[in-house]
Amino acid sequence: MTDAKTVLDTSMGWGDRLAGFYASNATHYIGCDPNPNTFKVYKEMIKVFDKLTDNKKTTQIYNCGAEDLPWDEINNVDCAFTSPPYFSTERYNEGGEKEELQSWAKFNEYDKWQDNFFVPVSLNCIERSKHTLINIMDPKVKGKRYYTSDYLIDKVPDMFRGQIGMRIMQRPKNLKDKEQHKEYMNDIYIENVWCFSKDKNYDYFKYTNNQTLENFLQ
Repeated sequence: MTDAKTVLDTSMGWGDRLAGFYASNATHYIGCDPNPNTFKVYKEMIKVFDKLTDNKKTTQIYNCGAEDLPWDEINNVDCAFTSPPYFSTERYNEGGEKEELQSWAKFNEYDKWQDNFFVPVSLNCIERSKHTLINIMDPKVKGKRYYTSDYLIDKVPDMFRGQIGMRIMQRPKNLKDKEQHKEYMNDIYIENVWCFSKDKNYDYFKYTNNQTLENFLQ
């Protein structure tokens, strides 16, 4: 969509975007994650993927949270594409080594997480990247919905270009009835990808199928 060569991923998670980088035309990947165990796995993944791609790509990964990245050293990024933890609804590495470095543990109240993690990290991405694509849903805390992405858009309204719906698998539920569970898992489940660009005329939607959900279901 962006013809990016240098990409930034501030929440490497399970390594899916790292794999996507190797399958793309991009040539340099910058990423980070505070989990020491997944960080070891990233290095193993890189070894395997480097062999498959004849060592034509380069990586630059950090074992830290995105708020602690050496941001002064990160410039000229073509595309930042990431999916940050949805506050406390995604408690990565809970009970694991260095759990305290995870954003949900380090910033254990929503306002702290928003003001010290999500917004500053997102703004750093937007400032240093031509394009920034953020996959995140509004978290619910004790029944209250927080409009996380709306808050970010209000910070940089001139950079916001719209949102793309990304279909993903349903999150499993503990439904005892097998038919109910099957029906639930086959439902269409879509999450938002919020799009920001320094190019006021950039059209992300020419790369999508431009279908409405109603047409898609038909």
